[in-house]
Amino acid sequence: MKKVIISISSILFLFSSCLNNDYLDRLPLDQQTEETAFSSYENFQTYAWQFYTYLEADAGPTSLDAGPTSTSIFDCYSDNGFFGSPNNENPWVWQTVTVPSTTNNWDTPYTRIRAINILLDNIDASSMTDEEKNHWRSVGYFFKANEYYRLIAYFGSAIWVEHALQDTDTDVLYSARMPREELAAKVLDMLEYAKDNIQINGDGDNTINRDVVLALISRFGLFEGTWQKYHGISNGEAYLQASFEASNELIAAHPQVHVNYDELFNSESLAGIEGILLYKNFLSDGKGHNMTRYVRTSSHYGEVCAEAIAAYLCQDGKPIYTSDLFEGDKETGDADVYTEFRNRDYRLYWNVCPPYKVNSPSATNTDMALVTDTENPVDREYIDLMAELCAGTTSTKTLPMLQWAGQILREIPHFRENAYGMGQGFMTSYGGYYVWKYYNTVTPVNSAGNLNSTDYPLFRMGEVMVNHAEAAFELGKFNQSVADATINVLRDRAHVAHMQVSEITSDFDPKRDISVDPVLWEIRRERRVELMFEGFRNDDLRRWKKGEYMNKQQVGVYLKKSDLEDERHRGEEANVNNFLLQLDRQGDEGRVVFFSDPIVSGKGWQDYYYLYPLPSNELLLNKNLEQNPGYPATNTGSN
Repeated sequence: MKKVIISISSILFLFSSCLNNDYLDRLPLDQQTEETAFSSYENFQTYAWQFYTYLEADAGPTSLDAGPTSTSIFDCYSDNGFFGSPNNENPWVWQTVTVPSTTNNWDTPYTRIRAINILLDNIDASSMTDEEKNHWRSVGYFFKANEYYRLIAYFGSAIWVEHALQDTDTDVLYSARMPREELAAKVLDMLEYAKDNIQINGDGDNTINRDVVLALISRFGLFEGTWQKYHGISNGEAYLQASFEASNELIAAHPQVHVNYDELFNSESLAGIEGILLYKNFLSDGKGHNMTRYVRTSSHYGEVCAEAIAAYLCQDGKPIYTSDLFEGDKETGDADVYTEFRNRDYRLYWNVCPPYKVNSPSATNTDMALVTDTENPVDREYIDLMAELCAGTTSTKTLPMLQWAGQILREIPHFRENAYGMGQGFMTSYGGYYVWKYYNTVTPVNSAGNLNSTDYPLFRMGEVMVNHAEAAFELGKFNQSVADATINVLRDRAHVAHMQVSEITSDFDPKRDISVDPVLWEIRRERRVELMFEGFRNDDLRRWKKGEYMNKQQVGVYLKKSDLEDERHRGEEANVNNFLLQLDRQGDEGRVVFFSDPIVSGKGWQDYYYLYPLPSNELLLNKNLEQNPGYPATNTGSN
C-alpha cells in the first residue's frame, strides 16, 4: 500500500481541523469544515487511509505499547520464551506488575476511535449513494471494532463512545465502562454489518474487503468465545459460531497456503502471495522498519525456551516423547542441539536457527570464500539442510548466518556469555536458541534504522485455519474433514505427516495437560507452532485461562560444560570450574538456565492478571471507572 504510506502526512494536514483539539478550539466552525471535507466517496477514502496505520505489525492485540521489536512479537513473557536480559523476568510470573499512571493500551484506542467516529458521523450527510454510505460505514465499523477488541482483550470492558466527543459530552467522558457481554456483542454486530455491506473487493488491492472483515471475525470470535467459556461468563457459542462460519467461508475461497513459510515474513513484497489477506507494506528511505537490523545485532533479547522447541512435532507427526525419529531421551526430551533439531517440523528451522559450526579466520571476516568446514561432519548438517530449503525460493536463511555489516557468525549456539571465546558479540543468546524468524539478507543492516522494507502479514490464512480448527472443536464439529482442510494443509508446508484424528488418544503426548482433551491439545499445539513469534501466545494463555503454564523455570539448550571448555581452550584439558553459565542440574551436562525458578522463590501467576490494570490517572479523573479486581482501587486508595 505505497499510496497509503505516501499520503498519510498530507491527510493529517488536510484533516487537522477534525483531529486536533487545539485547532478545534480556535475554529469553532469545525462542523462546517467537516461537512465540506466529507462530501464525496473520494473524501472518505482519503480520510480513511490513516486508519491503516492503526493495524499493528504484531498481529495479536497485545502489541500497542511497543513496536515490532518488542517483547510481544517474540512471545516473551509467555511459555514460549523470555526476555533474555538481566532483571527482566516475566512480570506476571514474578508478581512485579504495577498499576501504571498512563498506558497506550488505554489511551491510544480512544484517540483512534475518535478519528473513526468523525468519519462515521459524517456519512449520512454526504452526497454518496446508499451503497457507498454502507461501504464506508463498514470500513469505519471494521476499524472501530478492532480498537474495541484491543480494549476488551486488555481490560475486559471499556467505555462505549458512539460519536466523536466534544468537551461538553461529560456524560460519556465520565461514564462507567459498558459490561463486557454488551460491549463484545456490539463489536460482533459491527463486524457482521461490515461483512454484509462492505464492497467485496474493498477499495483496491491490499485494502479492507469482505475477506479481511471475515478474518477479523475469525480472530475476535475465537478470542471472545473461548474467553467467555473458560472464564465462566457464558458458553461463548455465538462468538465461536461466528468465528467458525467466517473461517469456513475463507477456507472455501482460499483452500491453500503459500508453499514457503519463511517468505511470509521475509519478502520485499507480499502482493499476490497465496493466503495473504492483508499486509503491511514497508518502504525504505525511512518508511520501513527496524526488524532485520534488530535480529542481526546484539539488540535481540527475545529468547525461546526448550519447552517451546519441544512443541514442534517430528516429521512423522508425533511428539518427541513418542516418535521413533527423535534420537534424544524420550522421557525427558534431552538431546544435544544437533540431535534435538533432527527430523523436525520445518517451521522450527524457519523460526529458530539450527546449530552449526564453521572455521573462519577472524571474528570480523566478511569473505564467505574464507570459511571452511570443521573436522566434524555434523557441524554442517543444517548448513546443507537450509541450503536445500532455500533453493528455488527468495528465502535467504542460508548458513552460516551474516551478522552486522555482513560479518560471518561462526557457530550456533552462540552464547551471549563471551567468556567462551565464541567470537563476535552479535546475534547471541543466553539460552542458546536463537530466534531468527525475521532474519533475512534482503535489506542491509549496517545503516540507520527504519530502512528495512520487507512486508509483514496482518491477516493470513495460516491463522484462519488454526482459528477454524479450534472453533470447530469447541463447537463439537471437529473431525477428520476439518483437520484435512486446516491443520493438514499447514503440515504439508511444514513437511509433517498428517493429523489422523482417530489416532490421537490420551497417551499420544505423555506431557499433555491432562485437563485438556488430547485432540484439543494437538489443535492448540498446531496453533502454537504456526503462530510462534507473531504476538499471539500470551493472549492465548489468557483466553484459555492457562496463565499457570508460565509458572516454571524456562531452560535453554542441552550441553556439556566440557565441550564448551574445549571450544575455549582447544588442545587443552577442560576445566569445568571455568564454566560461567548455570545448568538446571548438577554435573557436567544439563540445560542452560538464565532466570531462577519463580515457584521455588514463592512467586507465580495470579488469577487477577488475566485482565490488565486500568491506569491510575483515568481512575482519578473519572470516578465512575472501577479498577479491575485484584489491583489497587486508586479511587479509594484501597484494594
